[in-house]
Amino acid sequence: MFNKIFINKTNLLHNVHYLQNLLEEKKLCVMVKANAYGHGMKEIVQCLEGEDISYGVSNEEEAFALRELSDKQIIVFGAIENYQKVMSENIDFALFSLEEAKKVCKIAKKFDLKPKMHLCLNSGMNRYGIKDKNEFLKIISILQKYNFALEGFYTHFSSLTTDENYTERQKRLFYEFCFMLSKEWKVTTHVGGGRSIFLDIDAQMFRSGIEVYGYGDQNLLPVMSVKSQIVDITQAEEGEHIGYLCGYTASKNMRVGVVPLGYADGLPRKLSNKLIVKCKGRPLENVGNICMDCFMVDLGKNKVKVGDEVEILLSATDLAPLIESTEYEVLTNFSRFRGERIILEN
Repeated sequence: MFNKIFINKTNLLHNVHYLQNLLEEKKLCVMVKANAYGHGMKEIVQCLEGEDISYGVSNEEEAFALRELSDKQIIVFGAIENYQKVMSENIDFALFSLEEAKKVCKIAKKFDLKPKMHLCLNSGMNRYGIKDKNEFLKIISILQKYNFALEGFYTHFSSLTTDENYTERQKRLFYEFCFMLSKEWKVTTHVGGGRSIFLDIDAQMFRSGIEVYGYGDQNLLPVMSVKSQIVDITQAEEGEHIGYLCGYTASKNMRVGVVPLGYADGLPRKLSNKLIVKCKGRPLENVGNICMDCFMVDLGKNKVKVGDEVEILLSATDLAPLIESTEYEVLTNFSRFRGERIILEN
């Protein structure tokens, strides 16, 4: 295949061990949702199977695919449709409301299954979870009625890097609810959201996504790189347009190289006429709008030929400002990458 994503296993393990050292005896839950932030769930899990970690995903489809790859604890943090299958596959899941608790307990009793529930506290994210202490107590009562226990209790911080006061408010609320938990259940308390793993938050497990993949701290190393090839070279005459919608007009006669990776593979169209790639160590500028399946570059006077390797992504930090977004979006765009993913062992 022309297009390749390379997963640096050494960097990945370095990041995981660095985070675990920060946590000391606390647990680490590695988020592998969105195809492991674009890196490839299969490849990331293959690299991490020897590590003492849990996995987090967004939905049951991701969880079922992950269960075929790993026997480790899997937690679904999004909504569930098929509770019976989730419980049958020994998959943990989030609990968002009293009505949901009632539904889960009835299904579990009917099919003689054990639900591994993690109750979500909406401490200020205003996305999922409970807010009201009365609802919390009613959920506890329902679980006790059916002789079930909570596996975990968690919240998600929304503004760790932007609003210190709001974060403190979220922390206080989280601690208040933690104090109300039954000591008999031995519930794992956990948090996530941005830089929570680097802050002084009292919890037993921390969910980490972007940090595992190399971003958010100067001691972390990017795990993924994206490379392709020059597959065609053409001549554009002065005044001719390059690509769709007259996205670029040649100001002189140009040699134009074609790279077979486009926005369908995860390369944002917003990078059009901004993206700079490297070939033989030299920068090549993208010309014209990025297409669904390819993009074009100005070869200039560089001695480039068909088959030469092109480095497209070495660090998501380089591309994020160009699309006015974050490393999260740059990386997860590659979740739909149409190419080969290769693990580099050293």
